[in-house]
Amino acid sequence: MNAYKYETHLHTSQASACAHSEGKEYIKPFFDAGYSGIFVTDHFFGGNTCIPRNADWETRIKQYCSGYKDALKAAEEFNKKNKLTGTDREFKVFFGIEQTFNGDDYLIYGLDKQWLLNHPEIETIRHAELFEIVEKANGLIIQAHPFRLRDYIKAIHLHPRDVHGVEIYNAGNKSSENDLAEIYAKQYDFPVTSGSDIHSIDFIPDAPGKLKIGGMSFDTPLKDVFDYAERIKFNRGQIIR
Repeated sequence: MNAYKYETHLHTSQASACAHSEGKEYIKPFFDAGYSGIFVTDHFFGGNTCIPRNADWETRIKQYCSGYKDALKAAEEFNKKNKLTGTDREFKVFFGIEQTFNGDDYLIYGLDKQWLLNHPEIETIRHAELFEIVEKANGLIIQAHPFRLRDYIKAIHLHPRDVHGVEIYNAGNKSSENDLAEIYAKQYDFPVTSGSDIHSIDFIPDAPGKLKIGGMSFDTPLKDVFDYAERIKFNRGQIIR
């Protein structure tokens, strides 16, 4: 049985201030590493964004989505060049968001560029309202690396009423932080995910001398972001770590 692997947590330099690679640069390295697709989840405006805060809303959203847009275009060209379009080996690019509140980060799947353009209030809404919006859209909210504690993170905040699941493996975490996330998920019977939190193609998955990155593996290819959301909610996938 074939395994289809997807990176669920990825940043581009077009929108994330801490990233070093553009969206288009990720396609071939991930394909060569055996992945079937990626989710671009750049830091939104509550987090470490490089989007100018003094620009108008439309300009900010267009720039925010540019890393995803470039990755999608590069994947389409890659698939066409390698005659993968329409096959099970077609490399796919999906859109996501990483929003930050008080040091606690959430991966959001199911809201697209047009939704963001129409809803500038997303910049200031809090956990419960965001969860309600994503739930209504049949999307997915995952708390990313919930037990990460760094100099720039002043405290650990958990919101178990406002998430669908928990990222229990993150390649940027200490193993003890991932272990705590897994204990937390089991305590609340949450669906679980895995992701790299990759910021640069220098951190290539499974390359010699590199750490394993992570992601999710499925028996069949993902159709779209809502297919992913449904599979995670019903535990129809395997974490990679």
